[in-house]
Formats: sequence, structure tokens, C-alpha cells
Amino acid sequence: MKPRIFLLGLSVVLWAAVAVPASAQHLEQIPGSLARVSVGGTSVWGLNTADEIYRYDSGTHLFSQIPGSLTHIAVGGGTVVQNDEVWGLNSSDEIYRFNPSTQLFDQIPGALTQVAVGAGYSNCHPYEVWGVNAFGEIFRYNYCNSQFTQIPGSLMSVTVGEGDVWGINASEQIYHFNFATQKFRQVPGSLTQVVVGVNDVWGLNASRQIYRFNPQTQTFYQVSGSLTSIAMGGNGVWGISASGLIYQFTPSSQVFVQVQGSLAQIAVGYGGSVWGVNASGLIYAFVTP
Repeated sequence: MKPRIFLLGLSVVLWAAVAVPASAQHLEQIPGSLARVSVGGTSVWGLNTADEIYRYDSGTHLFSQIPGSLTHIAVGGGTVVQNDEVWGLNSSDEIYRFNPSTQLFDQIPGALTQVAVGAGYSNCHPYEVWGVNAFGEIFRYNYCNSQFTQIPGSLMSVTVGEGDVWGINASEQIYHFNFATQKFRQVPGSLTQVVVGVNDVWGLNASRQIYRFNPQTQTFYQVSGSLTSIAMGGNGVWGISASGLIYQFTPSSQVFVQVQGSLAQIAVGYGGSVWGVNASGLIYAFVTP
């Protein structure tokens, strides 16, 4: 029996972006081996230990190789009316964008150490594509002139979600982009990782403590638990502990509940799908009974 894996798109099953209880989901292994997996609204991509690129085929339920070599891949922005954008970086910090017409990655001028992709809401920014380079400089891609535009400030990493942009600098200070002023504004607190969802922002600090942003007070408050990585999307907030245990945040009880299984990396798509890779490179997807 084929696994019931849910993505958002015309060729796959539509799943409303509502968190499904952890007790109603379980891990199911998918053939193949990857080092990392990235999930958008309509697609799932991954990289193996040889930096080879793979895309999940919802028809065959297998990953198929895409020509090219990347060390970092970012997927996002996919909705019922548009496909995901897929961007990547290679070992030389060169930038690549997937071309659906040729089914190949095209090189884009510039150099980045990290890139993030999400939904956009303007003519020149139908997708929000952001990145930072080795000097901490920040860039935003403009689809009207097909170029990256530098944004004032300095960040170590940038995160995009549902038109919202956050970042962390080398001192673990937190910043939130203000589209009205076109500048980053510092937010109180210290984090090493931040993730952005639909009107929701979470993060982890250097001590693995979990924090959630309160838009009323414009501050982060601590949530019980300890995680080494955190991810969020259409199926809520998920995380992995130092020992590889998997947790999902339960809105009704406001706590993280353990989910059976063990993963080294987890990714949550805005279409609702949750994927992961374990320490041996085996690929898993969460499915409903």
C-alpha cells in the first residue's frame, strides 16, 4: 500500500493547513537516502551526502535525481495558484535557481552562504527570496530586474515565511524586517535559530531552550522543553531533541508531545507535509492512518 503523503497541489492530495494530532500520525520510510530534505507548499526536495539533488515524485512515490550539485537547497512559496520556487547554493557559494521549463538549475549572479524562499505578495516579489553572504551582507531578490538587491544590516542567517522575514546576526541578536521602512528592526532576546509560520514565530537559543514570539508585547517568551532544531509549516511546529527524539507542539495543551520515531533533521511544508532524515540517511514522511 502506498503511503498517504500529503502535499498542496493539483497533482497531489490537498490537506488543509491544520495541525493533525501527533497521535494520529506515524513515520513511514520512503525509498532512498538523503542528508537533508526541504519541503515547500507543493514539492519535496533533498540532497544526499555527495551533494546530488533529488525531487520527490508523488506519482511514483520515489525520489528522482535532478542534474546538478548543491550543498544547500531552499524550497517555498508554493500555493494552490503557484508552484514552489527552488533555489540552491553550491560549495563555492554560487547561486542557482530551478528552471521548471528546462528542469535544470540556472546559475544566478552573486554569491551567498544561505538562501531562504517563501511566498511573496507583490509584482516584483511574487516570492520572497532572501540570502546572506560570507560577510553578513543581506540580499533580497527582485523578479522585475532579476537581480539581488542589498538590504541594510548584517545577519548570519535569514528566514522567510508567509511574507514575513526574520534574521539572526553573529551575536545571536534577533531582527525582524519592516516592509514599510525597508529596514530590519532589532527584537529583544537572543536566539541561534528562528522559524516563521502563518502569524507565528518560534526560535531556539544556545541552551536549546524554546521561545515563541508574542506579537502583542513584541517579545519572545519561553516555552517548556528542549530542542536542538525546530521547524514549522502547515502542520504546526515540530522539533528534534539532542537524542533525536521527535516532538510536535499541541495547541490545545500548549506543550510539545513526543512522536514515535527518531530523526536527525526535520522539515515541515506549508502544504502540511512533514518529512525527515535519520542519522543513517534514511528518509521518512509522516502519514495519517
